Amino acid sequence: MSNTRKIFNTLQVVCAVSAFAAFGLAPTASLAATIDVTPTSMGTWAFNNRDAGGNIGAEATASGGMVTGPATPPLGTGSANLATGNGVTGGDGAEELRNTGYVGLALSSISALSYSTYATAWNGQQLPYIVLYVSGGNRLWFEPTYSPSQGAVALNTWQTWNALTGGWYEDTGPGGQGVANVVSWSTILAANLGGTIVNQGNGLGGIRISSGFASPGDQFNTYVDNFTLNDTTFNFDPAAATPLPAALPLFATGLGALGLLGWRRKRKAAALAA
Repeated sequence: MSNTRKIFNTLQVVCAVSAFAAFGLAPTASLAATIDVTPTSMGTWAFNNRDAGGNIGAEATASGGMVTGPATPPLGTGSANLATGNGVTGGDGAEELRNTGYVGLALSSISALSYSTYATAWNGQQLPYIVLYVSGGNRLWFEPTYSPSQGAVALNTWQTWNALTGGWYEDTGPGGQGVANVVSWSTILAANLGGTIVNQGNGLGGIRISSGFASPGDQFNTYVDNFTLNDTTFNFDPAAATPLPAALPLFATGLGALGLLGWRRKRKAAALAA
């Protein structure tokens, strides 16, 4: 095979790889995934509200949806808004974002669990928190305020929380309920050996991000983004992301290289035939 032919074949491969990379189609199954969750593409996520008695859809002051902002979210242009309470009533209900897609996931297989929060109204400590529903009827709770080593909870700023290095409590077991019983994730795992995530019988997902369930007069207006579980990150946005223009020059470079080499080959062939 001639050197020209070898170079041409090499450039074909480079062009193909450039095209795949430019459009996010690189043939690998091991890379982490980022999934856009939008109003028209919620996947296994769903908003719902509950009143103080746990009745689905019964909290009149609650609302939830994908919005632009606030400020500059960690991913994309928006986030999931969770709001409830009007300053007089409703603060003891909640707005929630639930995921049904992780039923059967072993707690011991969770290697990453983090998310970002923002709040413009709260009760002084209760940023959106995570609840995992697990086999055996237990629930595991992570609240940012019980993880002071990651910084103090604050209003009007994006903060990111690593739940696996933060404090947890649970309905039953050594964690118990409340701040006095906060324990590490490793302690939670040891107390829930063989535990898996389960969905609630009422159709609600086993992974819950909540805002509310405090006192009736509390008011919450909070936001969540950048939710990561193992190798998947969820970007909550009001609309699907468009391909980045910066990827197109990479694709064009590969095509241009092929075109230039093809032109040179034709010119050489014409010269030899003359």
